[in-house]
Amino acid sequence: MTYTQASHAGKPLPLLLKRLRARFIRVWLRIAGPRWTVGSLAFVQRAEDGKVCLLKHKGRVRPWGLPGGLTEWPESPESALRRELREELRWETARPQADPVDFKIADSCVSENFSMLELVFSASRKVTHQEMAEWIPQVSEIMEISWFSAEEIEALEGILERHRVLLLRLLRRS
Repeated sequence: MTYTQASHAGKPLPLLLKRLRARFIRVWLRIAGPRWTVGSLAFVQRAEDGKVCLLKHKGRVRPWGLPGGLTEWPESPESALRRELREELRWETARPQADPVDFKIADSCVSENFSMLELVFSASRKVTHQEMAEWIPQVSEIMEISWFSAEEIEALEGILERHRVLLLRLLRRS
């Protein structure tokens, strides 16, 4: 009896092939599969007039954008957002002595080359002047903090078009 005849008689070869196929697929996906990064962005509005906070970042072709950044392994997107707000603005969103700010996913968009999924979290409440007065922009990364209405966002130069569309959609909902 040959190897193949003996193997097929008890059917261990097909099981072995299934296991090898599954292992090959896992390895192949790890090496050549799609690579995604996840960004977490904050949609924060000012209490007095509902304008949206945008940051002017250093070293970008289109410098205006929402506060936030990339999710690092093994963070959750919301943890990454809170970390980025701490880093970029020195804003502690979960201080026990103050009214904490909660975030929920409000929208999302995908980059032009489909390599990044950006989750936009909406703040549970609008921020006050007192909170904004405590914000300290990280000078190595942020040039300016500013607040924009829908009309100003429509005319704003230096913002990614997908972010403009997203912001206008979110402002219409709020």
